[in-house]
Amino acid sequence: MSFLCLHNVAWLASLPATLHAPLLTIVPRVLSDGDLVWADLRGLPARETTERVRNAFTAHNALSSSVKCGVASTAIAAEVAARHSPQSVTYVRTGYDRDFLAPFPVSVLTPERKLANLLDGTGVELCRDLARLSREEVEVRFGSEGMKLWRFARADDGRRIFGSMPRALPEASLEWTDYAIRRAERLVFVINALFGNVCEALKSRGEGALAVTISFALADRTTLEHPIRAARATAGQTAWMRLVRLEIERIVFPDAVAGITLRVDSVSGTGGRQGDVFDRGFGSESAAEEALGQLMDDQGSVAVEPENSAHPLLDRRTAWTSVSATRVMERAHAYAAALSRSGEPALTLQLLPEPQRIAVATFKRRGDEIPRTYRDAAGTYDIVEAAGPDCVSGGRWDDAYARDYFRCVVDSGGLVWLYRDKRSGTWYLHGWWD
Repeated sequence: MSFLCLHNVAWLASLPATLHAPLLTIVPRVLSDGDLVWADLRGLPARETTERVRNAFTAHNALSSSVKCGVASTAIAAEVAARHSPQSVTYVRTGYDRDFLAPFPVSVLTPERKLANLLDGTGVELCRDLARLSREEVEVRFGSEGMKLWRFARADDGRRIFGSMPRALPEASLEWTDYAIRRAERLVFVINALFGNVCEALKSRGEGALAVTISFALADRTTLEHPIRAARATAGQTAWMRLVRLEIERIVFPDAVAGITLRVDSVSGTGGRQGDVFDRGFGSESAAEEALGQLMDDQGSVAVEPENSAHPLLDRRTAWTSVSATRVMERAHAYAAALSRSGEPALTLQLLPEPQRIAVATFKRRGDEIPRTYRDAAGTYDIVEAAGPDCVSGGRWDDAYARDYFRCVVDSGGLVWLYRDKRSGTWYLHGWWD
């Protein structure tokens, strides 16, 4: 049996605060609804638990002879038992809720007046009369309100009397009394151990944390809380510790630390998006993040992002600065989302890290040297069309430059970017579009 319903309790609007604690030691959830009080009996012995609840009400002078209790597997049967059964306590046998409702008049289901008159006019007096009608008959004659009443008469009650119970979010803590820690690296060691427990709990739930709070218990009996938030939900211990190492240097502790509590504030599903930061066939973003994090831990700041200036040469315009793994993943997902929103194919210029020197055969066009074919380490390519030259020059003394750029279509259909250094006459492959 799942529901205990009490009717005519002395407090109709809400339960007093003094009664909450005793009731919650007996049943997991209690709800006050008008002149009814509901208790959740799922997984509990019905008769024993009902007596304990009644005793708790009696102890607080909330139970009189007029108070009735109904216990049933469905909410509608428990409510009807509490309101209309002659016994003070009515237990409806499991699986017999519909049989229990059958002899009661339809009015116990509290139909609206218009619907009650319609039911009376068609000769539907008892719950059994309504329950034996077919779904189609009820829907045609009595509409949506009649369908709701028909389900109640058949003990088909889909109401959620009690909402789902929220699960406690993972947390871990450690305290020590014989000494106090003042060095940040020792705090990182303790936090790493706590994150190990928390991340294992998150993985077992199939979730990742978005925000955590680290609470430091200080030697002067005060508490210092510091929130940390990730760009995406993750249960990776390495990813969180990377954020902790960045944050711990910014915290100013008024006193030595005597304990640490790690509390997860927000969680989300980790999902299974592709790890586009490396390859579209990569298993998942979590694997990409772990691989990138391991690479950065082993090799240092291997992840970089561009910072552009106004220099006219692309190979001199960009400077590369180190970024965190979290920033890399965030930029990769933003780029993937932008591509998905565009919806149309587009060419992207791919620059070589260093311009590649090539051999070029040319012909004259309006006094300019135009590329006809070029050869690199991979082979020789015929140029079908060459647009240009786009002349770029500038600088002073040793920094001077003068280049003629050409956008060329080769015989295989590819689009390449070549330029000629006018000072030395040397040709280079600068990049291509794909």
